[in-house]
Amino acid sequence: MKSQGWRNVAAGTALSVAGAAVLLQIAALLPGLGISTQFIVSGLIVALAVSAPVCLVLLRQQARIAGLHSDLAQAFQRLERSAQVDGMTGLTNRDVFIEMTRDAMADRAGWLIVADVDHFKQINDDFGHGVGDRVLVAIGDAIQGNLRAGDLCGRLGGEEFGLFLHARGGREAHAAAERLRRTVSELGISTFAGGEIAPTLSLGIAASQGLTFSEVMRRADEALYEAKRQGRNRTVLASEPTTENHLRLVAAKA
Repeated sequence: MKSQGWRNVAAGTALSVAGAAVLLQIAALLPGLGISTQFIVSGLIVALAVSAPVCLVLLRQQARIAGLHSDLAQAFQRLERSAQVDGMTGLTNRDVFIEMTRDAMADRAGWLIVADVDHFKQINDDFGHGVGDRVLVAIGDAIQGNLRAGDLCGRLGGEEFGLFLHARGGREAHAAAERLRRTVSELGISTFAGGEIAPTLSLGIAASQGLTFSEVMRRADEALYEAKRQGRNRTVLASEPTTENHLRLVAAKA
């Protein structure tokens, strides 16, 4: 880039001097002006002395503009990422996760998992929000570490996370949720007091077959609530929707 800039300076200076030389030669041929060779040489020196600094200034301005363009592009990339990604966990945010899941559901059926951190308010109350943030970050890392190609994940808000899996059936989806639950239960999150806490997850799973996103989200939430009711730190699979259940859901929505 720098060598190209210097070539541009040399080319601009040479063009300026050449232009001045042509004009002076034409002027020398005009009758009555009496322009001497010494005057022509002086004119070329002046053209060189003026054009070279001007070209250098233009080169610096060009480099500055290129730098500003680069900074602007990087700022736009950061802004675009911040609009899609949860700043704490690095997972996609709620809106992007929902949009991506709806697109995935339109392509083929899958399984929606809603996971909630157990007793998260108590963690914040007992150890402070800084430790609570550590818990969320560690769980976000655990979720990403348990994903397969084609799976989706996101932070739905607060201590709640969502996953969408292209599993072959309820047993496979349940096994994936259980792997995540066990991974999280084995985490040791350090507290500022020097101790450790082991967070747990409750998870609800629902099949998306024949349902809208809102419907499958409601079923997964109901399964999550059942996991909480049964004592937390467990996975509950909603019954697969039958035609009768689907018609009831549609009627309830209407």
